[in-house]
Amino acid sequence: MSRTYLLREGDPAPDGVGAVRRFAFGPGGSQEQVVVWDPPHHLGYVVLRGLPVRSYRADVLLADEGAGTVVTWRCSVEPLIPGTGALLRSVLERMVQGFATRVCRYAERTATEGT
Repeated sequence: MSRTYLLREGDPAPDGVGAVRRFAFGPGGSQEQVVVWDPPHHLGYVVLRGLPVRSYRADVLLADEGAGTVVTWRCSVEPLIPGTGALLRSVLERMVQGFATRVCRYAERTATEGT
């Protein structure tokens, strides 16, 4: 992901329910809409366009555990092209793992800078 853009604010502003964001990947990208906003524990979103799927719904859940946080990122998806489910799952798992890893590194870095 090279850039992100807020296309429409949600309720509450800016990132709440109804917010639409664009995630750029080089010349391509995707658009997502927030459908659940319960910070700091739950973010739910659907992909509006940009992925080769009929439907994509994800929920990111955060739970305190000891001195850290457990991140659970679940999604349901229906492939656009029949028979490509296994490939799509593999690609999405790598993509989500990469996002989660970068988010955790960012959180750790900002927590360290704040102390």
